[in-house]
Amino acid sequence: MEKVKTKYSLEHNWIELKRKVVTIGITDYFVEELGDLIDLCLPKVSEEIIFGISYGEIESINILHDLIAPLSGEIVKVNSDLVASLKILQKDPFDTGWLIKVRIADTGQLDTLMDEDEYEEYKKSIKGKEKEAGKKKQKVKIKEERKKKTESNGEKQ
Repeated sequence: MEKVKTKYSLEHNWIELKRKVVTIGITDYFVEELGDLIDLCLPKVSEEIIFGISYGEIESINILHDLIAPLSGEIVKVNSDLVASLKILQKDPFDTGWLIKVRIADTGQLDTLMDEDEYEEYKKSIKGKEKEAGKKKQKVKIKEERKKKTESNGEKQ
């Protein structure tokens, strides 16, 4: 039996290929980033998805986020169980939490996606950027507080 390879997109989709049909879902990392999910909007069977274009939406308490297509093709199956119970997606995004199955015309599209090691590095780079952004915000806050103190000290004199 052929081992199924999982690929990943920059938008945190996971993609598994079996013959010319891929299963697409979102990663556990993305589910955690979203937080508590409250709604999911998925396309219908026989609709086309186009690389880089939204194929649905996922909503959490904090944000409404587009689901961006990692490749192009025709939808052959939709996991309608998820719409009724988002807990499935939150508990098991890689197995029972898959979103759609798509027939792709060109398997070469998969070559543009990341393998597991590349995706792990990508996640680390995101976390690094978030830490840097947090440090910059902290520095700006400190500068603003110092400025306020300096200004209020000037008014007292």
